[in-house]
Amino acid sequence: MLHIVNGDSFAAKLRKAVPDADILVWRESLYEGPLSVSFTDPKTREARARYFTDLGVPAGQFEHFTSEQEQKLEGFRAYSQIVLWFEYDLYDQAMMIYLLQWFARHNLEKVRLLLICIDSFPGIEPFRGLGSLTPQQILTLMGTWEEVTGEQLELAVRAWNVYAGDNPAELFEFIRGDTAALPFLKRALECHLKRLPSLHNGLSAVLESALIGIRDGIDSPAALFLKISDQWLDYGLGDVQFWRELNDAARCEKPLIVRRGGALPGFGNDNTGASVKEIRLSLTPFGETVLAGKVDQVAVNGICTWFGGLFLSGKGPVWRWNQELGTAVYKK
Repeated sequence: MLHIVNGDSFAAKLRKAVPDADILVWRESLYEGPLSVSFTDPKTREARARYFTDLGVPAGQFEHFTSEQEQKLEGFRAYSQIVLWFEYDLYDQAMMIYLLQWFARHNLEKVRLLLICIDSFPGIEPFRGLGSLTPQQILTLMGTWEEVTGEQLELAVRAWNVYAGDNPAELFEFIRGDTAALPFLKRALECHLKRLPSLHNGLSAVLESALIGIRDGIDSPAALFLKISDQWLDYGLGDVQFWRELNDAARCEKPLIVRRGGALPGFGNDNTGASVKEIRLSLTPFGETVLAGKVDQVAVNGICTWFGGLFLSGKGPVWRWNQELGTAVYKK
């Protein structure tokens, strides 16, 4: 039996619970960076390698991890059963639909494909994910997985095509349809659309929430991260991703915030050490103006960001999220 899991933290605990478990850790975040429907084509792989190298991932490490996981995946017929372990948030749901659609395109032959995907666990509130469980708690989940159905595979293929595609309108139409076969997919993809710059002020939902927190007196990055990650549990937001949001907000053409104490750390750095504890955050006058909806962040500072397979750049027009109508629109 092969266990495909969502990160090193959970993998370590699963190994403690089941010492002889054969585990493939899926390390590649599909929440960020360039994507395409084909995904493993040379152009996309090269673009993703450049993206993560620019973020501080050591040169060659990205290629090593991705090559290793793809080779392990290609050898899936060596196993009679494969269990996918995932949770409810966007970070995991993006991985899950990629893997399900990958298996949908391959002849499983006699391999049984199994899935466990949860959004809660008795006695844990809020439930932040599989990595928060103890080995003893993980043991109670063993055998509770269910066989993946044809309906789930077909839904994952359609979900990946719109998530890794470049048209948010098609993604919006997809989530208006029936996604019950993968019960956490709809709300995860709704969160994904809210990552688009808002029609109101050009801020993503997460960045706007962060600026509101700073305005309301949370000047500690660590405290702000805890608040935002709890507020937006369905994102599965990691500290490195959040630090990058704050760093970008501080170093754009007209900064939204001021960091006192230096830049927040990136990949491979100590993200909970003294450097983070010493940093203090505050809004700039421009940040206050944007937050009030009097000026548009994209129109002033521009944008250069991937949202699944959609790349937004320049100062407009771009795809945006209309909170009042709950839909994606293409406007200045």
